[in-house]
Amino acid sequence: MKFKDFPLNVRLRLVCGFFIRIVGSAIFPFMALYFSEELGKIVAGIIMTSFVVVGYVTGLFGGYFSDRFNRKHVLQIGQIVQILCFMGMTVAIHPSNNWALVVAVLYFGHAVANGLNYPALEAIVIDSMEESNRKAIYVYDYWLVNLAIAGGVMLGGAFYRDYRFGLFVGMTLVLTITTLVLQRFLVDSYKGNRSTSANPLVGVYQNYRIALSDRRWMLFVLGSMLVFSTEFHMANYIGVHLAESFTERSIVGVPFDGVRMMAFMQLENTLLVVAITFAVTAFVKRYREKYIFFIGLSLYVTAYAAITSMNSFITLAVLAIVFTIGELLYSPIRQVKQIDLIDPTRRASYLAFGGLTFHGAKLVAAAGIVVGAFIGPVFMSGYMFLFGALGGYLYYVSLYKMEPARQLAA
Repeated sequence: MKFKDFPLNVRLRLVCGFFIRIVGSAIFPFMALYFSEELGKIVAGIIMTSFVVVGYVTGLFGGYFSDRFNRKHVLQIGQIVQILCFMGMTVAIHPSNNWALVVAVLYFGHAVANGLNYPALEAIVIDSMEESNRKAIYVYDYWLVNLAIAGGVMLGGAFYRDYRFGLFVGMTLVLTITTLVLQRFLVDSYKGNRSTSANPLVGVYQNYRIALSDRRWMLFVLGSMLVFSTEFHMANYIGVHLAESFTERSIVGVPFDGVRMMAFMQLENTLLVVAITFAVTAFVKRYREKYIFFIGLSLYVTAYAAITSMNSFITLAVLAIVFTIGELLYSPIRQVKQIDLIDPTRRASYLAFGGLTFHGAKLVAAAGIVVGAFIGPVFMSGYMFLFGALGGYLYYVSLYKMEPARQLAA
């Protein structure tokens, strides 16, 4: 299926999401550096951690509001708050002002607004999908996300230090334009589900009690958390391991240390995704989806586990290719299967609760630094492989062994 054949809501989401991500990727990865330089490392660490927690908690309420009320209205409120926050940050971060505390407060507001936005917009888009085109849509989304991140990181690397104000102006303009486009053309036929409590605290509790009672969904979320933790170790234990054990050498005249080796693998991953996504997708169409999913998952987990104890340039470069191919095979299928498990009457709430996948994976990966200090690189490879294999088993049980339990959502 071609891009022009996708539903209008899906095309809007893909295009607007691309422009938001490309500018956002030039800003957000560097915010920890900004707060660290201006407010100190300890304060920066507290700020960045609080953003993660607040974003997830707000997302739970965003899911509740998006299921109870018209989703487009919830999206409008969140987008307007985001624009106002970025306008304020743009003024505060100007070199003549540089009010770091004001930037922190407004960035906090942005995290809250994003928590409202995400469940609403994703639920609207999923409502617009048909079962026959979901996989094709997620392949395009996966490709565009990686293309945007690659472009954004290069943009940020080139301009963030000297032209930070300009990037914030650009983000404010992009948010404003995409908001106007979405509010003008996005179609939302969902009227809301008033069967949940009018009290947000009670409503959130009711919605997420139902999600917690859905065993298939919970196993899927936990499986995703364990599998994703293998990749998130790249920014934690693997980064520390390479910084300590990778022997600096010159590759085609370029000096490579452990930090540059990790950056090279990440660049390799992004460029490969952009270059071969559609070729790989076309090739695997002839095979059974279930087999492709678990072959891809096995390549993905095994490669990341192996990277944990390797320090050879050639070996690491090859393993980066392996985990990229694995990711290309299993990731779009995982996203499609996720939709199949979600209760349509509480779609936004399920999506918001599913954010535990990423936040939990980050915590598991952060703990890996401590564990690795005691067991060493070789055993750490086994530790990571065990987590990934357990996640794969939970996927298998959730997706292929258990029967649907829709009555839990009634």
